[in-house]
Formats: sequence, C-alpha cells, structure tokens
Amino acid sequence: MYSKNRYNKTGNTTQPVSLRKHRLAQAVSLSLLLTATCNTALAQQTEPAAETKAEAEVEVVQVRGIRASMAENMAIKRLSSAVVDAITAEDIGKFPDKNVADSLQRVPGVVIQRDGGEGSTVSIRGLSSDLTFTQLNGNFIASSPGEPSRSFDYTLLPSAMIQTVEVFKSPEARLDAGGVGGTVLLHTRKPFDMEANSGVLNIESTYADVTDKHEPQFTGVYSWKNDAESLGLLVGYTRQNRTSRVLSGGTDSSVWRWSGVADTAVDVNGNPVDNNNNWAALTDAQGNVYNGVWFPQVARVGVTKEERDREGVQLTGQWRPTDRLELGFNYFGFTLGQDRTRSVVSMPEWSLNPNFLTGVTLDASGTIITGMDYTVGAGGAENDMQFPWMNGSYVREESTSDTFDFNFSYEGDSYRLKLVAGNTKAKGGPTESWDVAYKSSNWGENQPFIENAAQYAGWSTGDRMSMYIDPNTLTNLLSGVGGGRDPGSSNSSFVRSTLEERYYQLDLDFDVDWGIFTLVRTGLKFRDAKLHRETGNNFFLAPDFDIEGALASGRGIDQFDSYQWNGGMPLAKDVLKTNGEGNIAGGFNINLMPVIDWDKYRDIILSNYKPYTRIEDNFVYNIREQGEAFYLQGDFSFGDFRGNTGVRVVKTKTTGESTDLYTYFLDHTDDVTGLPVTGDARFVENWQLISQTTEETYVLPSLNLVWDAGDNLVVRGALAKVMSPPGYSDLGSQERISFISDEWAKDREAFNTQPGFSGSGGNKNLKPFESMQADLSIEYYYGTGSAVGMALFYKDVDNFVVPLIIDSVRDFAGEPGVVEPGQITISPYSTVGNGTNAKSQGVELFIQHAFANGFGLNANYTYNKTNQADVNIDGEKFGESPLVGSAKYQYNLSAFYETDNYSIRASYNKRGETVLGINSGLNVYQDPYDQVDVNATYALTERWLLSASVINLTESESTSRLGNDTDARFLSNSYAGRRYYAGITFNF
Repeated sequence: MYSKNRYNKTGNTTQPVSLRKHRLAQAVSLSLLLTATCNTALAQQTEPAAETKAEAEVEVVQVRGIRASMAENMAIKRLSSAVVDAITAEDIGKFPDKNVADSLQRVPGVVIQRDGGEGSTVSIRGLSSDLTFTQLNGNFIASSPGEPSRSFDYTLLPSAMIQTVEVFKSPEARLDAGGVGGTVLLHTRKPFDMEANSGVLNIESTYADVTDKHEPQFTGVYSWKNDAESLGLLVGYTRQNRTSRVLSGGTDSSVWRWSGVADTAVDVNGNPVDNNNNWAALTDAQGNVYNGVWFPQVARVGVTKEERDREGVQLTGQWRPTDRLELGFNYFGFTLGQDRTRSVVSMPEWSLNPNFLTGVTLDASGTIITGMDYTVGAGGAENDMQFPWMNGSYVREESTSDTFDFNFSYEGDSYRLKLVAGNTKAKGGPTESWDVAYKSSNWGENQPFIENAAQYAGWSTGDRMSMYIDPNTLTNLLSGVGGGRDPGSSNSSFVRSTLEERYYQLDLDFDVDWGIFTLVRTGLKFRDAKLHRETGNNFFLAPDFDIEGALASGRGIDQFDSYQWNGGMPLAKDVLKTNGEGNIAGGFNINLMPVIDWDKYRDIILSNYKPYTRIEDNFVYNIREQGEAFYLQGDFSFGDFRGNTGVRVVKTKTTGESTDLYTYFLDHTDDVTGLPVTGDARFVENWQLISQTTEETYVLPSLNLVWDAGDNLVVRGALAKVMSPPGYSDLGSQERISFISDEWAKDREAFNTQPGFSGSGGNKNLKPFESMQADLSIEYYYGTGSAVGMALFYKDVDNFVVPLIIDSVRDFAGEPGVVEPGQITISPYSTVGNGTNAKSQGVELFIQHAFANGFGLNANYTYNKTNQADVNIDGEKFGESPLVGSAKYQYNLSAFYETDNYSIRASYNKRGETVLGINSGLNVYQDPYDQVDVNATYALTERWLLSASVINLTESESTSRLGNDTDARFLSNSYAGRRYYAGITFNF
C-alpha cells in the first residue's frame, strides 16, 4: 500500500489520512474556493477517496494572482507542523519582489540588511544574519563575496528562479543544524510541476534617481516533459545590468574619541568606556580648551558607484523510469560582476590642532562636538592644512556560485528513500583593487613654500553630514595650485576567498502505526567544507622592470616598486573631474566635492606601467569543517493534535590555520630632505603561522506540537535546542599588529600619533552559538486567504559574538633592533568575544485579509526585547552588549487591489532601532528605517503582461549613531536612491 501521509510541494507533512482526513478535506476546499475567486497559479494536493495507487495522483489546479499566492502562503503555514512562514511566486518567474531578501522583510520577525539598495542578508527574530541558515532545495548554497561569511548573499540570487521560500522559526530534527536565528529554505521549480512546453520571457528596464541611467534585464524560463510525464527538463536564465550608487556621509568606521586623558567617558549604564580612545584636550586657535568631550577623529563624505552585471543559470532534470523510482539533477550557476569606485572627501585627524581649528559647535549637553571650522591661517601664519583630503578606491570584482546535485528517490509500499549527493562552490574577490589619495595643499611635492588650494573648510552633523569647503578649491587644483600627491595612502590590498562544500545525504521515511506515531523519519548527512582566504596587491611597475629577476633573487616585489613610489602618480590637475561630483540626491550635503576621474586615472597608469598582482601566500587563513549528522524524528497525531518530535546529533571537526602579521613602522619622513622614507627603512613585516583544531558534538532535541482547536483555529507550541558555528572571519581572521616607533610618532606628532602597539584579529577560541528556544502561537483562518494570529517567542543564547575594542596584554618574543622581549600592551586591539545569557523574546502579530471586491491587505508587527548580556574573552568580562542585529520592533503593511486584468500593490516596511556592534567602547545603533515600495501589472492579453514598480518611493536613508543615549554622536548616513522598473512579460 502507498504512503498514508500526504506531502505538500515543499516537503512538509500534513496530517495523516487515517487520523486527520477531515483536515485535508478542508485544505482541498480552500483550494477549490481559490479556483472560483482568483486567477493565479497554485498546485494543491487533493485527498484520495481510497488509498490506492491510481487514486493517489496529485491534482493540479491552475490559478493566478496576488490573492492566490497569499492564500497559498497561508495554506503552507497552516498545514506545517513547525512554526513556518512562506512566500510563493505569483506566476512563473514572477516573485513578489526584485530580490528574495526584499520579500523576506515582509515576514514577521525578519529584518534585512541592504547593499546598494538591494536586500543582501537576512536576520530573524533579533539575531545576526550569520545565524540565519539559508538552503537551496534543502542543502547549503555557497556564496563568497570576497570576505567570506556564513550569511548567504542574496544579491547573488536571481529571484525569478525561486518558486517558494519557507522561513522555519522553529526547527525540526530532519532539518540541518546551523540556524540559531532560523532557517530559510529556497525552493526552485521542477519540470514535473509545470505544464509541458510552458515558460516565461520577461524584458525589463530600470532607472534610478542617483544614477540617471536606464538599464536592461532579461529573464527566461522554459520547461518540457514528455506525454508520459516520465522525463522532464527545465532551463532558466536571467541577466541584469545595474548601476548602484550610494551616497554616504559621516565618520564611517572611524573611532570617536574622548578628549582629556585625566577624564573617563562612561556609557549609558555608567560603566567606563575604552580608555584607548582618550585624546589630549583639544585646543582651538583662540586658546579655548575642550576637555571631557566626545569628538570624531575623521569627518568625511563619499560616493560609491558600482556597475553590477548579474547572471543566473538553472538546469533541472527529472526522470521517472517507474512509478516508484525517480532520478534527478540540478545545476545552479550565479555570477555577479562588480566594477566599483569610491570617491571620498575627508577632514581627518591632522586637522585637530590650533594651527587650523578656529572653533567648535557642541550639543546641548556640552559634551559632544557636532561641528568644526578650520582656516589655514588660524595659527597666525598660513600653514600646510593638507585637507580637504581627496581619496578613494577602484575595484574590479567578480563573485561566482556553482551548485550541482544528483538525487535518487524510491517509494515503497510503506517507506520512502532519498539519496542526494552534491557540491557547492563559491569564489569571490577583486581582480584589481587599488587606492589613491591627494591633499589640497602641496604636501609631498617637495616645494619650499606652502600652497593651499583651500583656505578654509568645515563640517557639521545632524541627521546628515554637512560639509563646506572654499569654493575656489577645485579651480585652484585644476590650475596646479595644491594637489599634493600622497603615495603613502595610494596602496593596494584586497581579499579573495574560495568556499566549497561536498555533501551526501540519506533520508528514509517509514509509515508506522505505533500508537500516536504515524511516520518515522531518519537520516544521515556528511559534509566536508573548505574555506581558503588570501590577500593580495595590485602593483604597477615600470615597463623595463625585471619581474622574473626580482622573484628569482628572493627579493620579491613590494609596494615600493610600484608607480606611486617612483614618481609615477599623475598630477591632481590631470586626473580630477573638472566639475566635481554631481547629482548628490541625498546622503550628505556639500557645496563642492572635488573627486578623481577613476577611468582617466586608470588609463594613464596602464598606458605607462605594467600591472602585476602579488598574492600574499604567507598571509592567509584556511578553515576546514567536517561534519556528520544523524537524526531521528517521529511525526504523530492523536485527536485534534499533531506534530513531531526528534533529535539531531551533530559532530564537527574544525581546523583553523592563519598567519598573523606584525608590521613595525620605523621612520616616516627623512629629517634632512623632508621626503617620505621608503623601503625597509620605512617599515618591516613579519608573519607567524597559527593552527588549531577543535572537535565538538551537539545533541539537539526538538518538539513541535499543533492543536487543531477548531475548524479554523490552530494553536502551536515548540521547544528546541539549536546551534550555529561562529562566523568565518570572527573565528579565523589573522591578527594585524602594528608597532609605531618613537621616530615615526615624532614625524607625525602634529597628527597626535602615539607610539606603541595596536591591532586587530579574530578569536580562535570562540565557541559556537547555542540557544534554547520556545514558541507559542495561535492562528485563526476565517476565510479564503484570510487569517489572523499571534506568536510568542523566547531564545536564551549563549556564546553570541560581539565586536570589541580592548587592551590586550601578552608576552612578546621581541623584534631585534626594534622591540625588546617582554610583556606588551596592544592598545587599542579590535577583536570579538563571546557573550553569555543573552535573551531575545517578543511577540509577533499578523493579519491577512482578502475582500470579495478585489482589495486585500497583509500586515504584521514584531516586538523584540533583548537584555544586556555579559561579553567575555578568555573568561574575563570586558563589557555588556545587547544581541548584535536585534531591532526592538518591526512592522509591515501591504495593501493591494486586483482584477482579472490588472493589479496594484503598495508595501510599507519599518524596523526599529537596530544594534550593529561596538565601536569606541559604545554600541552602534542604526536609526529606525522605513520604506515604501509600489508595483503594478496590467494584462494586455492572456499571455502578455505589462509591469511597473517603484522601489523606495519615500527616498529613505539609513542612519547610524554611537550609543542610544543621544542623537549627537553621528556615525554615518547613506542613500541608495529611488528606483523605477518597467517591463513586459510573455507567458506561454
């Protein structure tokens, strides 16, 4: 006899036929009602009248539209045994949003982070995006945008390939471990699920206010199967060209400091903040002393422009040689090319002295500086102000992700067997990356007189960074006044990474009749993941430079062989844009922004020098994770109750290997000539290899209980233990330790440079995240596609990771001729530590309603409360922090109107203040953010459809601040633009 259990299309069990037949009949009734009221695409299983092979066939009901998609979302949620939310495509190749992450932000409890205005990573219920485990068709999918991360990069994934997304907020034993926050399962289409010779073609154009460009994108899906439905093939392709332009201003990642060594700043809890950020009292040209105040070390504005070329390919095959046996394969290939430039104008730390500083603006408390004004002659004579400082970077980068798997499934009379073997590999990082810097004085040009292009400048903060500079600055620079070249800041460094995982999985389900248990699931999984991260440099060498000879001699090639240290930097007047940066539609305010013409700069360098890429083989980290998992899960049903319980046992072996880099800065400027020192006399570097292996075993029980309390009422409860490994960079990142000599500090004393050690690095002793969690929810399904519900959740998280800036005291072997052996203090030292006993708890509310007249709405609200948890390194408490990534609240409202011919939908999303980490001894908070998106469609014919969308109709900007006790410690603000889409779709 065939299975007594029915499965929905995503693999979740519904109620067993023998005990819950009336519930499945209700689900079928829901499907039939949708057929009468909607015109969209929904495949719903029907209840067989008798349990025979012939009558167990799946009936496919064809419907279309927003209403049907939302109703299917509710059907998946209602019939699931766990706490699940779902999103389904409205039609072939038509996902609700341009980006999967953008759709996920409308799920209760989900917060997304954006990159260039697109959703890039997903956080669930107040936990970091690294704790959201994303899988494609049930297995891990690798993404590697240069700096490796466990968080999937959704900008890589074309939404047109996705049919259904499930967000599991409570785990089941059968699901892979790794999602303390939650698990996102992405499901693609399969040929057996579609009509033969069906598909979609879509051509679309996009325009953004920050780029003023129209750009194309194309999507195509074709599915075929034979008449016997025993062989099928699906091919999908998408291509998108897009320009992203982000306008940002603030202090960016630079530290805030506290003036006055004798005084100590305190956080909002009265605890002392990191004393490493103390600075001698500030003094302006009038002799006013600012002691005991907060101020930013750097003020800046910047424009990041990125040309994105995204391509995606899907190839899926199914072969059913018999009614019981099915073979299949999947291939997914994603490529994201990025040509990126960043143009920055800064007023950095060397401006903080009485030779330039004419005055400051303080907040109402008198303890935070919110503005500074500078003049070249503030000290009584014209000095070398060196700013505004014009710098930036040029990057050409590509990220790829290739995933393939082979699957085998067999259905016996009372069991089902499935085998999957696959490989996923992602590579990412720049092929070209370099920085350039100029100063608006003649600094670095070895001229005997001072020549400033700008006579004055200043900045102030509020909700944006506002800057002003002498309006003659650009004219002076273009005429050759000022524009000193800064080779010390015109370097090159980049990160590339390769992440690959092989996996093998066996799942075996048995139909049983053991009391309340109707289905037993068991399985094994083996995975072997390898991460390789490397750094490199792009040098541009003289045409006659002997590369082979330098490498053969053992001398090697370093930055001092590159063009910038050999008189090769172009003059500022030859590479600056003649009109400065324009179209500042948001993000910051500035009266004039001199910037480098990056294409012109690159053409000049490549015309005169030959490129050489050095891969630093002695500065890498490698991580290998080998895992084995076994699970046993029982699905049960009794009376009006159903659910599952089980345990997953996970054994991991992690080997981390990294090289730590010590850099000793010896001498900056020649005391006789005044020119920059180069070569080994400037700095020396040493590497040290560190390797460590850990083995862990985790026992992860889970229980999901559902009570069908009435014909339309569902009550859920869940208990589970979950775990997630630490982030790759947090765990394995190399240490970078810098030593500033007395001579170097003397040369830079005007800029308040202090001698001694400072640095940053990962923490190989980080423990995996572990969480005990509980869920309780109630859902009322009162009409076709209409429901209302409430959920309570609780997570007790140990070992969460928080970034820190601390004093690190350690024994040191010494550096001959530079530092004697003994105990040293690295201050400041940026690292990460484990937090303990963090609690995330809250409530989710949702309502979805479809009116008979074509109107509908979908709304939800999430409130999340986290405590201040202890943060430790090697058992020592260094402070307290809420959970990084947590937002106190979030709500969404989508309203739509739909007829047979057209539809229009508006979506409003808002999330509350979000914790981002620790900087300068205080937590970084992102201000509340809201955004409105609108989309509309019109059916020209049954097959031809016009569509239009506006993303970020409200022109919203993202703002972050240091601490939440005041708005005055402004960190950054960014604006990625308002974007318009218009397209035409052909369905066949």
